[in-house]
Amino acid sequence: MHPHKPFSLQPDLTSYELPLNEKTRNLLRLEQFFSEIQSNIDNKSYDNSRMALIQMIEVCDFIQRIDIKKDLIQELESIISSFKQLSGNPEVDNKSLTKLLSETNEGLNFLRIRDYHPGNLLQKDELAKQVRHRLGISGGACHFDIPRLYYWLNKGEEERTTQLNKWVEDLRPILWASKLILQVFRESGQVSTATATNGFYQETLDNKAKHHLLRIHLPKEGSIFPEISGGKHRFTIRFYVHSATSLKAEKSQENIEFFVELCGLTI
Repeated sequence: MHPHKPFSLQPDLTSYELPLNEKTRNLLRLEQFFSEIQSNIDNKSYDNSRMALIQMIEVCDFIQRIDIKKDLIQELESIISSFKQLSGNPEVDNKSLTKLLSETNEGLNFLRIRDYHPGNLLQKDELAKQVRHRLGISGGACHFDIPRLYYWLNKGEEERTTQLNKWVEDLRPILWASKLILQVFRESGQVSTATATNGFYQETLDNKAKHHLLRIHLPKEGSIFPEISGGKHRFTIRFYVHSATSLKAEKSQENIEFFVELCGLTI
């Protein structure tokens, strides 16, 4: 690989991501959850409100299952420790660094509050309990299954949106922390160009480096897409050609140039 630094991603590139550990995998899932929830809240329709509630129930169950609060605290502590090492560096904007450290410490201290249990507000909500009970049944949240949900969804747009925002506000510290950590990971990326021979590429990772995320950047124009697999020791990329959704994608036999970005917080 040939390093490119500095590197600015062009808008005509599509980025494909692979988490290289379980914590990063969970952060990306949270990012997807929150993006869809916010989109459904903003659209405000009957169906969007219904979907936002279901997604919030799912994200609450996910958070409870993986104990995300503990993982976020550990990652934020690591970020703060790394950023403190930059203090006094003439190449760093110390005013911005001080502000970032202050905001990060403030968010971290809130997550450390013993009585803060993310999603607890929704977990205890009686309407949400009824909906959760029916989610295990395919199509089980229909209007005739949960009349109370049907009643609530037929309330005014403003009333529904206010309630949805109240529920999501309880999750806001988790959203903030996961967003910050992913931003730090992505902005720490080291970008290189690489070539896949006959549509295949493999690389062994430096065991001494701590990589969190792998990003592959390809032009949006064209019919090539990657399937990426890997972990903390190595990664493999196989490129495929898309022709139509009704047909299987075929393995590319071409030599393909692309950008590889390894993201890991190193100071």
